Amino acid sequence: MKNISFIIKKIIKNLSLFILGAITGGLILLLFIFIFVNSYSYVIVPKVDGENKDTAINALKEIGLVPLVKGTGNIVLYTEPSAGKRVKKGRHIFVQLGNIETLKVPDLIGSPLSVAEQFLNSYNLNYKIIKIYNSNEKIDTVIDMNPSPGTPVNEGDIIILKVSSSEVN
Repeated sequence: MKNISFIIKKIIKNLSLFILGAITGGLILLLFIFIFVNSYSYVIVPKVDGENKDTAINALKEIGLVPLVKGTGNIVLYTEPSAGKRVKKGRHIFVQLGNIETLKVPDLIGSPLSVAEQFLNSYNLNYKIIKIYNSNEKIDTVIDMNPSPGTPVNEGDIIILKVSSSEVN
């Protein structure tokens, strides 16, 4: 009987020490995770959409991000994660490159008004029609434009179409 109680006391003592060691080890692990994992500093992804490739890559590297470039071209189309997101320093940022063509005023002089309108609507360009009496041109034909054909145009700009009319203003 004496041996059995001695063995039980020894088992309880060893089990208590094991549990105490496991709890202590767990606390040390949590402390390690808290100190080292949360010690990263965070940065905000800058807006580099529309920027030159080299300028954008340098801006990302300057604040400690790692750019991964995809696509061809010299202009940044977008980044992932997008601008304004809070990320850890050292994170990879995907940079999608492409070429952005500037839209130019099409040459619609001599075109029927219906064709000119259809063309401008298909490119979401704003326009205004001014009817001008011209007995030498076919009625409802574009005779002049402002800005002139080939001029770069931005979203929201208005193209003025001067169209031949049979009526005198």
